[in-house]
Amino acid sequence: MGLGNIMVLGQVIAFLMSFIFSFFIFVPISVNLNEFNGNCLLYASGTWNTSKGSSYLTGISWGPSSACNFSVFVGVVVMLLSCFYIVWHSMYLCRGIDSSWLAAFLTCILCIVISIILFASALTVSVGFKEWCHLLTLPEAQIESCEDGQYLIFLPPTLKIDTSQYYTEMEMAQFGLWTTWICWVIVSMMSVIRMYSFNREEAFLTSMDRERQRLLQRWQPSSQYEQI
Repeated sequence: MGLGNIMVLGQVIAFLMSFIFSFFIFVPISVNLNEFNGNCLLYASGTWNTSKGSSYLTGISWGPSSACNFSVFVGVVVMLLSCFYIVWHSMYLCRGIDSSWLAAFLTCILCIVISIILFASALTVSVGFKEWCHLLTLPEAQIESCEDGQYLIFLPPTLKIDTSQYYTEMEMAQFGLWTTWICWVIVSMMSVIRMYSFNREEAFLTSMDRERQRLLQRWQPSSQYEQI
């Protein structure tokens, strides 16, 4: 197995891990959106109303829906791309051949772009959820930790929002985003190495062709002299 096939095998493994971890992205966020009636808790704000020993979060300004929907979209796209590349690279492995330079180049560019998008999405979810947790752990909230909030009722019952799993769901989403990002960074590094291997091989073949042409030019005059 050549260097190219070893890199392809490594990419298949990384894409397989990415395929699995992508479900940790869009599934928990989608469930959370459903439980919060389509409201995105990322970057949400509000005021606490304390009465009769109980605290309720009122005047809530929910976060932008794009913060959650974009992560769901990214998770689905990553899942589909990972599935495609698993099948595509597996075909090369079964045939024992390497992909073309153009295919390797396009894969390299795509992997770098997806890595950047995943990093932006992971950062958005992590920072947004941190702000939500900061809101829940204000002194007037009477909630010791963000995780404890999912075991308490802190939203008015009229909103009909289920807050019993929000911490678990968002932790799963962050885990899925960061681990998937690591997978795509690894794939991007492998793609860059493959491109370097392609360019080095091409430079070697170009040098060999140049030497062959030089030898032919030296041989042709002597051959013509002998014929005369």
